[in-house]
Amino acid sequence: MRKITLPVLAAIFTVAPVATNAIDDVPPSFDQIIELLDLDPSIKERTMAGEIVTYDREDSMERELAIALVAVIDRPYPEFIEAVRGDRLLQYNQFILDFTRIEGPPDVSKFEGIGYSIEEIGEVRALLEVKPGEEFNLSAEEMEALGELRSNTKGLDDAALIQTVNEALRAFLAERLREYQLGGVEAIAPYQRSRKKATSPAEELEAANRAMADMKRSMPNFHNVLENFPGARVKEIEHRFYVFKLSIADRPGFVISHRIYFFGNQFAALAERHIYSPHFYNSLQLVAGVIPEQDKSVVFYGSRTYTDQVAGFASGVKHSAGGKQLAEGITALLEDLRRGVESESAN
Repeated sequence: MRKITLPVLAAIFTVAPVATNAIDDVPPSFDQIIELLDLDPSIKERTMAGEIVTYDREDSMERELAIALVAVIDRPYPEFIEAVRGDRLLQYNQFILDFTRIEGPPDVSKFEGIGYSIEEIGEVRALLEVKPGEEFNLSAEEMEALGELRSNTKGLDDAALIQTVNEALRAFLAERLREYQLGGVEAIAPYQRSRKKATSPAEELEAANRAMADMKRSMPNFHNVLENFPGARVKEIEHRFYVFKLSIADRPGFVISHRIYFFGNQFAALAERHIYSPHFYNSLQLVAGVIPEQDKSVVFYGSRTYTDQVAGFASGVKHSAGGKQLAEGITALLEDLRRGVESESAN
């Protein structure tokens, strides 16, 4: 199995006091969260000393990898939240090659600048030859459109070929985001794996929501917004949409991300959902919480990543190896983020 190098940006399992509102500026203490999550009490001492502690979450389906962790950022809560509010955190993710924030209705004009470069002509040619399978995540309709495009691009030089494919790519991405904004998770088109088999990101993300029982009990309104988008809205909760160009398993690709933010005076809740991934993994959902602790910020993080590469024969072995690699990757990314935020705040 290839090494897992998935993008992890922000998010963590937040457990707040049971309340009727997601907007509640009376956070639980670090000790209360450890008790509510049934974690080893030693975690507090270890994280305050600088360790990033991972702990297991139960997988919700065969093709899922679940991971959770706790870390302490050596910056006061207001400073850390100020860094999280904007797009500056994206600079700390080494897998992000480029990104665009999509504001308003996702018409194709807002996707200008997104695309493959001349150095990625091999990926472009492979995309044009796409067939059902795991090399690319595409619906049957998208594959059919690329087949027609292939017939119309014979004889083009590399520059013209890339321009033509990028135009089609932007149309695919715009349509996928438009359908999601209108219909939520249920509107996400499946990936065609064979003539008769498809993988459903919608099914995966619905499983991720069901697995978030802690959050549903403790932050019902925030969970409701995440679970029932676009129907449920709370004015204090902000929605942002991005297209990321990422390096995933040493291949370029484009991810559609939906981020959900709540910033309170005493705690923050964040979530990120990848509603489209180009290859290697199908979807992911992560949820994060941040609370103050003395003059530092405590981050609780939980993610669920779905990939066909850990399903099927020998899935137990694949889960063990994949889970270890994912935990290592997330820890490394959080270490980069922590170093960046701490050094930036110190300057």
